[in-house]
Amino acid sequence: MFIFKPQKEYALIDAGNGFKLERYGEYLVARPDPQALWPKAVIGLSVPNSTPSGGSVEKAGGDNLNLWPNIDAVFAKSGNGGGSGRGSNRGQQRQDDSVHSDEEGDTGNWIKTRTIPERWPVKFEMGVDLPALNIYARLTPFKHTGIFPEQFTNWKWSMELIKESLDESGGRSKKFSKENPPKILNLFGYSGAATIACLLAGAHVTHVDSSKGAITWANENAELSGVKDAPVRWILEDAVSFIKKEVRRGNKYDGIILDPPAFGRGAKGEVWKIEKDFLPFLELIFELLSDDALFLILNGYAAGYSSIAYAQNLQSLTAVRGGVVEHGELCIEQDLEGFEKLIGDGLNGKQVVAALPILLPCGIVARWKSA
Repeated sequence: MFIFKPQKEYALIDAGNGFKLERYGEYLVARPDPQALWPKAVIGLSVPNSTPSGGSVEKAGGDNLNLWPNIDAVFAKSGNGGGSGRGSNRGQQRQDDSVHSDEEGDTGNWIKTRTIPERWPVKFEMGVDLPALNIYARLTPFKHTGIFPEQFTNWKWSMELIKESLDESGGRSKKFSKENPPKILNLFGYSGAATIACLLAGAHVTHVDSSKGAITWANENAELSGVKDAPVRWILEDAVSFIKKEVRRGNKYDGIILDPPAFGRGAKGEVWKIEKDFLPFLELIFELLSDDALFLILNGYAAGYSSIAYAQNLQSLTAVRGGVVEHGELCIEQDLEGFEKLIGDGLNGKQVVAALPILLPCGIVARWKSA
C-alpha cells in the first residue's frame, strides 16, 4: 500500500457510513465516499437525507450537518445512486463543471455553516530537500475539491526521480541537465498537482486535459506554487487524440503520468470507455517513452480493477528496459489526533470507537522506474 499520512493543512479526520470528513486548511468538509463501508468513529450521528437543490441549512433541517460536529460544509446528494467503488473519486472527466452531479449520476449541493471562499490554498510539505506543493481547493458542484491527497506518494516519487536525474554529482542518467531537463507528459491532468510537482523538481511538462476549466485551474495552481513561468505546455485536447499525434510526430517523453477515467468525453465529444480503449491506449503510451525514460505512473480509479492487473501491463517494460514495477492501493490514513482536537469537545456524550487510525482506500497505482 501507498499511504498518505496527515499533514498540517490536509487531514482525513474520520470516515464511515459512506461519508468522509476532511480538513482542508481551516475548513472541515464532509462528502460521500462509497469506499467507507464501516461505521463512523462517532456513533449515533445521522446520515444526511436528500436536500432540495440550493437548499439552505434551515431548509435541510440541519440533518445534513449532523454527520459530525462542527463541520463547515457537507455535500448532500438528492439522487439515489449506490456508488461505484474506486471510481467514486475521479471516475469521469467532465466538460461542463456547472452540472450539479456527482460521479454516480446523482445531483446534489453543498450546505455550509459559514462563508467559505470560492477557492483557498492548501500546502503539502513534500519532505527534505523538496519544495512544498500548493494547490487551490474548491467545493465543486460534482463533489470534488480538486485535490487528491492519496496521490502524494506519486508526487513525491516523481519529484525525487527527476531531481536525481538532474543531480550533477552523478544522477541515474547523464542525459539530463538544467538546460536539458527531462520531459514529462501528464495525461488526464485535471487540476495539475502532478504537473506542478514535476515542474517544482525541474522538469519540462506537457499537461493534457479535455476540460478548459481543468486547464484554467491547473494554471492557477502553477501560479500559486511559483512555477507559472516554468517550462510547461498546456494542451486542451482529448488524450487519445493527442498521443496518436505525438506518436506520428515522433515525440518522446522521459516520464509519463496517466490517470485514465472509467468513462469520459473529450473536448470534441470523443467517448472513452476503459474496458474498450485501455489496452490500445497503453500500447501508444509505451511508444512515447524515450530511450532514457525515468518512470511511468499508471493510476486507476475505475471500479473493479486490481493494481495487479495494471502492474502486469507494465511488466513488458522491465523485459525490454529493465527497472522495477511496483503496485498497490492508494490510501489516506486517519488523523486521530486531529479527530480528538477538532471534534472531541463537540461530541456531547456520543460514543467514540477507540481504534487504530483507519485507512481510506482511494484508488490503485502501478508504476515503473528505470534501473
